[in-house]
Amino acid sequence: MKYIISLAAFLLCSAACKDSSKTQIETLKKETMDVHDEAMKDLARMNRVSRKLKDFMISATMTPEQSQVFTSTLVAIEKADDDMTAWMSAYRDPKGKPPAEAIQYLQEQKSKIEKNRDDIRAALTAGEALLAQTQ
Repeated sequence: MKYIISLAAFLLCSAACKDSSKTQIETLKKETMDVHDEAMKDLARMNRVSRKLKDFMISATMTPEQSQVFTSTLVAIEKADDDMTAWMSAYRDPKGKPPAEAIQYLQEQKSKIEKNRDDIRAALTAGEALLAQTQ
């Protein structure tokens, strides 16, 4: 009888833990995709700024020191764009993986996309500041 009670308790706990893991996985997936969606909106703005900076550089007369600031900003923009492309091609839904592995994977992916979003925002801010100086 004690064995049956222990088994029942184990099965109940196991089911509850599975539901908890499933909820955590779904929450992490949503948070990760929300960060990605925010980053994509900023990425579109960043790419528009990049085109404007390039257009300005074509028509402007600048010293090498002046153009270096623009070049550095454009390099940061390109890197942020490339990092987003790399993240999107590498990301895989962890469906079918053991819960602990899926949770770890999603935490890593969320961290990576948060860094990329922050890099995009920094490059966008730098680009917008340069554009403001050109007007």
